Amino acid sequence: MNRINYLAFFLLAIVMITTSCNDDKEDRPSGIANQSWKEGEVLTISTEKDLTIRFTTYGKWVATVAGGADWCKLSQTSGNKGSHSFMVSANGATTKDRTATITVNAEGSRPSSFKVTQKAGSLPEDTGDAIVNREVNKYLDEMYLWNEEYKSLKKNFSQGYEDFFYNNLYGMTTNTLDKKADGNGNYHLFSYIVKKKTIGTTRAATQIERELEYSFGFTGMIAVEISNTQIVLCPQGIYPDSPASENGINRGAFLYKMNGKDITKSNMNQVFMQLMYPESSVAATLTEIETDENGNFKYDESGNLCTRESALSARAMYKNPILHHEVITSNNGHKTGYLVYENFDAGFDDVLFDVFKEFKREGIQDLVLDLRYNGGGHVTTANLIASCLAGSNCRDKVFAKYRYNEERMKKYSNSRLEENFSYGWYANLKTSLTAAALGLNRLYCLVGSGTASASELVINALRGIGIDVVLIGKRTTGKNVGMEPKEITVEKDTYEVVPITFQTYNAKGFGEYENGFLPDIELDETDADGDGYFNTYFHFGHPDEPLLARAIREITGEQPIGTRSLMRAPANGKAFALPTVQRPGHYGMIKTSELPAENALTGIAIQ
Repeated sequence: MNRINYLAFFLLAIVMITTSCNDDKEDRPSGIANQSWKEGEVLTISTEKDLTIRFTTYGKWVATVAGGADWCKLSQTSGNKGSHSFMVSANGATTKDRTATITVNAEGSRPSSFKVTQKAGSLPEDTGDAIVNREVNKYLDEMYLWNEEYKSLKKNFSQGYEDFFYNNLYGMTTNTLDKKADGNGNYHLFSYIVKKKTIGTTRAATQIERELEYSFGFTGMIAVEISNTQIVLCPQGIYPDSPASENGINRGAFLYKMNGKDITKSNMNQVFMQLMYPESSVAATLTEIETDENGNFKYDESGNLCTRESALSARAMYKNPILHHEVITSNNGHKTGYLVYENFDAGFDDVLFDVFKEFKREGIQDLVLDLRYNGGGHVTTANLIASCLAGSNCRDKVFAKYRYNEERMKKYSNSRLEENFSYGWYANLKTSLTAAALGLNRLYCLVGSGTASASELVINALRGIGIDVVLIGKRTTGKNVGMEPKEITVEKDTYEVVPITFQTYNAKGFGEYENGFLPDIELDETDADGDGYFNTYFHFGHPDEPLLARAIREITGEQPIGTRSLMRAPANGKAFALPTVQRPGHYGMIKTSELPAENALTGIAIQ
């Protein structure tokens, strides 16, 4: 009898514990925030309209479709904590309405569910966007580096062209070298698509054309907080022969107002975009705070800031990427070349070639290559720079090796194509590069978080042939993949689709730098003294510019000629980044054809 009672008590306790646990689970929050659905909501999908689901979780998550609804497909079914999205699509048409339940379960929390309904219907005729999407799809099917997974995706061609492109690529899992997460758990793509707004071109002396773009002349900006609400925008560089340069606005200027209105935290991104990417010949009046020789704000006798106004009008211009170049002669007579290069634009290869010829005539013994704000560009120009730097040291040596998707690699017996340095012949200028060959064994390179793609390609290529590349600054972006653009014209509009199509390796077979290159000497240009506050930008070439000064010290062992200490922005301002926007056709690692440049293909080497 006692044994029975004990057993009954034990079973009762288990039931009570189980019930209590279940109750606790029901009472828990879902662990999901910012979701694009409401609990139990019914949403609509169709063969022509997929559904994008967005949410944030605080732990690992799993998404499932209730049993039996195999017509309902999810582009992604699991992930780690952070912000995520997946697409819900209908696998084929239906003759009657059907509904499925989708559940998202965050680790350690109760699940959250919603329903999707597919109505009976037929596909509409292709719209303009659908025509673009089908052409984009063909190109991605053939060229995308991860095309095996891409081909397996359920596509909705009726979406807008941007939604079609980005939803499909964001929904993939194998393209981790393209779809990269930032420190906040958000993802961004290197691949992009854009509707082109061609103003005009010119060939100059080169094969690859220069392109006109509307611009005020700013290469980039950083925001600096000088009060709880007040922001100043500081240009990182100014294009030569631009509206900004003609109005005396320099690198490091404190732009305080635009069109008479203060720049604040609430409007700074909008102002930044208007100044960086005007779409026409718009006008803007900029108010700049005047500074003294030590970089401090000037005040009048009444205690008001001294300012000056500049009336600028954006215009169509060719953006010369050579922002500054000079030969720096140290006290001991040592000559160091200094080049600030903003993007690898092959339309300016003739101008770039002239700069290297000048360096050679001057007999420079070292070179400081400033790539802090260089997000990449044409592969052919990266080869030009690397070949001029190395000179005869790179003769008949491998500049880069290329890996394409598996289908394309079969054409080369699953072996990587090799491209040589263009020392003996540079196709874009139809000339030998020997007239500008420096023959350096070491390069000092100024880098930062904006150093990417073709910039990193130069670093990796030179290291591949034994050139010592000393990096000064901050960790680079980590983009070891490149693109082959394609233009698609539908009616009167031209679209440029620029997907990731290859990965590069150097002569030693190294290409795994997706986490960026770490600097040999770490130095933050915005906070060189490490106190957490913004240091005023010096002009390019100024002896007190902290990264250049450190490079000169490493080269010569001497302190630079300048003696002033680092200038701090007034009110101990703190700097923070502004939105990153790609400059279509210039940023990245752009190849204009599958094969390497003329006379550069050396054959196939098995890796």
